[in-house]
Amino acid sequence: MQCILIALNRFLQEKHGSKMAFLDGNPPERLCKPIADHIESLGGQVILNSRIQKIELNADKSVKHFVLTNGNIITGDAYVFATPVDILKLLLPEDWKEISYFKK
Repeated sequence: MQCILIALNRFLQEKHGSKMAFLDGNPPERLCKPIADHIESLGGQVILNSRIQKIELNADKSVKHFVLTNGNIITGDAYVFATPVDILKLLLPEDWKEISYFKK
């Protein structure tokens, strides 16, 4: 995500930023679909249109599972959480709020 934010920041600062070719197509097809395809090709699962209610942690402060608003529990070896930052701040576990990465 940092790469995208850097590119968008440059786009906003450039005099002719609107002429900058960021993607050669629509974002869902040219950016999101290849990422989802790669995750699925490695045996992962992409779950769309699901709202996270809570991030449950293990004793070592790693993710135990996600609890969705529909009651389902999502477990995995790795997680990608695609949400606006303001929503992430609301869901951030208390134990993570002191981590320097999340203070930004």
